[in-house]
Amino acid sequence: MKLHLRRVSARRSWLAGAPAALLWCVSSLAAPEADAAGAAARAPTVLTFAAIVDGTGEPVAGREIVVEHGVIVAIGESLAERYPGARRVDLSGLTAIPGLIDTHVHITYGLSGPSRGDAWHQLLQETPAPERLVASIGHAAKMLEIGVTTARDLFALDHVDFYLRELIERGIVPGPRLFLSGTGIHPLVMPVATSGTEAERISSLSQRARDVADSGAAWLKIFATTGTGSDLSGQRVYHYPEIKAATDIAHARGLQVAVHAYGPAAVPDAIRAGVDSIEHAVDVDDESLRAWAASGIFYVPTIDHNRYYADHREEYGYDDGAERALRAFISRNVAMLRRAHEAGVPVAMGSDAVMTMFGENTRELEWFVAAGMTPGEALRAATLNGAQLLGQQDRLGRLAPGFAADIVAVTGQPLTDIRAVTRQVVWVMKAGEVMVDKRRTGNPVPPRGK
Repeated sequence: MKLHLRRVSARRSWLAGAPAALLWCVSSLAAPEADAAGAAARAPTVLTFAAIVDGTGEPVAGREIVVEHGVIVAIGESLAERYPGARRVDLSGLTAIPGLIDTHVHITYGLSGPSRGDAWHQLLQETPAPERLVASIGHAAKMLEIGVTTARDLFALDHVDFYLRELIERGIVPGPRLFLSGTGIHPLVMPVATSGTEAERISSLSQRARDVADSGAAWLKIFATTGTGSDLSGQRVYHYPEIKAATDIAHARGLQVAVHAYGPAAVPDAIRAGVDSIEHAVDVDDESLRAWAASGIFYVPTIDHNRYYADHREEYGYDDGAERALRAFISRNVAMLRRAHEAGVPVAMGSDAVMTMFGENTRELEWFVAAGMTPGEALRAATLNGAQLLGQQDRLGRLAPGFAADIVAVTGQPLTDIRAVTRQVVWVMKAGEVMVDKRRTGNPVPPRGK
């Protein structure tokens, strides 16, 4: 099948500089229907639902949404009379919610085949960039299947995340719109930053912040502590002066900053440095929690990925002790989210999805409800709050005129049962294009037990 390419603007083209092997991997991924789908997205369409729920977590008056040129232009009743030539789509058995936003994924973490019981080794030592790109294409499709139309990727190697984003933006492969951090600041890729004097570390992190800005990333990620997978240690890696220096440069260059902080050690420093989001943290003391709430910095708890690692421990070679530790860590996650929410810390949904977790991203919201959020508050964390974290609150995360037509239709009642959002997605529109329609198969996503 011939490769289909849309016109590319004058902005930097990552695929133009991609290795031949990367392009070969996508050369058979055609989208001959892309122009037709794009034309449909530009024509007025009236969508009729049973009910509409906004990203504020509140119901919206009316049952109809009019979409034109990929944007919502009206919401109400009897709108077809105002748009007599519009195409009509009957979704009257379903409830509309905004497209979901996953603010913490690792979309390029994927293998070319099943794990042999040491998935991390296979990924880092045996899976070349072209194979990671192919895996990421599958991950992108799985996110759309569950209603995730926007995602923030927080660490990738070899520019694979940029290649994937361009494939999505050109319409070559389906996937959510992506906000990227590239490699960020991690001891594995810049070990000099953990040695030397404080001045040398500041210089090293500052230069990396400049490099990330030059790469075209929108975010700088700083791994301020240890911790990932079965490693729940949370030992400090960087201190306030380094975090502050890198953050200031990133902000000056128009980037936002995310701090990886297992445990509480780096949280006070991240707050003082004025970062934009703190990922994973647990066991934060009350004084720091009050400062956090006052700062307006977002908290991305990433609870469910610990459940995923425990459920899939054979893929990673984790033993029984690691599984027990991961499941015990979940209770600390939930307790931390409960305290943060009660303290007024803004919360956004992020799955920390890797490998075979894609397609389960939104199960994170079930833990939000377990931590005391209402289903409406949990939905807001995955829509409007996510958009605010990304600086996209004027165009994403809501069902309102002027916003991108990212619309998800679900069975059930999302304001009374969060599983309507996490397990019952039937139909997905992104920027006015229908990306998923399970009505055609008569096989909507069935509810499943946790």
